Amino acid sequence: MKIVKYLFLLLLLAAVAGAVFIATQNGKYDVTQELVIKAPKNVVYSFVNDFKNWENSGILTRDTTAVYTFSNNTTGVGTYTNWELDNKTGNVKTINAAVNDSIYQNAELNGLQSEVYWFFKDTLKEATKVTLRMKGHLTFMEKANAILKGGADEKASKLLNHSLNRINYILVNRINFFEIKVDEIVIRESAYYIGDSTTCKISEMPQKIAEMFPKLQEFVSSNNIATKGKPFTYFHTFDTDKGLTSFTVCIPLEDEMLISDGSEFKAGKINRFNALKTTLKGNYKHLKKAWDAAFKHIAENKLEENFEQPYLEVYSTGPTDTKDPSQWVTDIYIPIGPALPEEVVIEVQDSTATVTAVAPTTTVRKPATVKKKPEVTSINAQPAAAQPTATLPKTPKKDTATAKKKTVEYTTTKP
Repeated sequence: MKIVKYLFLLLLLAAVAGAVFIATQNGKYDVTQELVIKAPKNVVYSFVNDFKNWENSGILTRDTTAVYTFSNNTTGVGTYTNWELDNKTGNVKTINAAVNDSIYQNAELNGLQSEVYWFFKDTLKEATKVTLRMKGHLTFMEKANAILKGGADEKASKLLNHSLNRINYILVNRINFFEIKVDEIVIRESAYYIGDSTTCKISEMPQKIAEMFPKLQEFVSSNNIATKGKPFTYFHTFDTDKGLTSFTVCIPLEDEMLISDGSEFKAGKINRFNALKTTLKGNYKHLKKAWDAAFKHIAENKLEENFEQPYLEVYSTGPTDTKDPSQWVTDIYIPIGPALPEEVVIEVQDSTATVTAVAPTTTVRKPATVKKKPEVTSINAQPAAAQPTATLPKTPKKDTATAKKKTVEYTTTKP
């Protein structure tokens, strides 16, 4: 019996000693990790600053299966994201940000409160040095858990290092991949659409498009409007001299739609036309290269643009189809040649059959292809979604000589 009492007393003393030891440990942690990423500073900053890009990147989670929710806006000060992962939760809120320079955030990782700092700096090798710092204060139980698992600093260091490597992989190996194919002259068939129009600075266009499409989609969904085909952008003007562009983001419809005057959105129809089709496979940031390749093809083959017809960007495969930006497909249509007559339906007497007259296609030209393959890496990528962010070259004036001057080299170099 005395032995049991002694054992109990020893265990009690050990527990007290352990508690004293844990309580006297420094509960503060301050960990910093750095990595040079082979991407422009503005690209890296924009990626980190948009919480939508965190969804399948494993930033601060080390797992790409977490279920995320977001604030209405996902970019900039005041935005936030929450996630759940194996009965564990986390959230991050952006408190302050200096464009292309730094981001300050508050984070809660499974109950642990932390401050998170991001710093972005140019390097001499056309890359970006990213510094990620996390600091905070551990509770008694968190200190005990940290001691058992090797210390808070080591755990945080692994988390930050993993986050930086995931960003590096996605930006260098997935976002930088692209393939451009100047396809052929085709007939772009007529289509009814509902759209949202604006005029803005060219530099503001990507953000505007990203904001306008969700609003338009919400209107279509909430009103049960029947759609037909993939969303697209209809470019009206693109004035590089004044730095302004006018465009309409559109969702194609099954049937013609009438919208009352004063509505936020507009309905319309695009008539069928001959067009040079150019296809980009890859992230939207490569769209300007695709437009340049198309205009170069037009100049080299002495094709005549029809400036009265639409210039379109159709998002055939996008973020709603796959989160891998290297698999996004965008089709560009540049109008070529004279306007086409509309389809004519001739009713045959005493018969239910109809005959549709369709203008023939023009000569098919040999495709030209440009490819750039990603670097090999062992990390399994699941990039985050992004909204269409088109960048166009200047809209040509009504002068075929102008089109012939648009010769831009579109071969690429390895990142």
